[in-house]
Amino acid sequence: ATGSDQAVGYGIVLFAGAVFIYYSLWVIILPFVEPGQFLHQLFLPRAYAVILPLVAGVVLLTFI
Repeated sequence: ATGSDQAVGYGIVLFAGAVFIYYSLWVIILPFVEPGQFLHQLFLPRAYAVILPLVAGVVLLTFI
C-alpha cells in the first residue's frame, strides 16, 4: 500500500473511532447525567440516537 492509502486508512479508522466513542457516550452515559448539565449541550436530542443509525442502515442497504 502506498503512503496515501495508509493515510486514508488511518483517517477512516480515526473517524470511525470518534463516531463510536461519541455514540457510546451519547447512548450509554448521557442518560445518567442530569438534564441541566453542560454535557447535554454537546449531544443531539435522544431521538436521533435511533433515527440516525436507521437512516444509515437503509442507505447502506440501498447501495448494496
